[in-house]
Amino acid sequence: MALTAKQRRALPASAFVYPSTRKYPVPTKAQAAKAGIGEKQRLGLHRNALARSAQKGTSGSYAKVGPKVRARSGGKVASVKPGAKGGASRPASKVKGRRR
Repeated sequence: MALTAKQRRALPASAFVYPSTRKYPVPTKAQAAKAGIGEKQRLGLHRNALARSAQKGTSGSYAKVGPKVRARSGGKVASVKPGAKGGASRPASKVKGRRR
């Protein structure tokens, strides 16, 4: 569900949470349609933006990305709790079955 370079370039700066650096694309339906992005892919971008901003060590802030995603997705994307167990936010030493 990643954007192609052509699709990313076709999005206006206002489609990104951080427009100056063009990070975290969360396009509206109209912006996505103009860039050739389908609805399923658009909602995937919203989920990815939320998940990446909730991870530690990423440049995005969940406090900034979350409200924008919720406003643009119309409630179709579930929230991710920052620092939630599992995924990249979980220390490797806490993963079951992993030896040091």
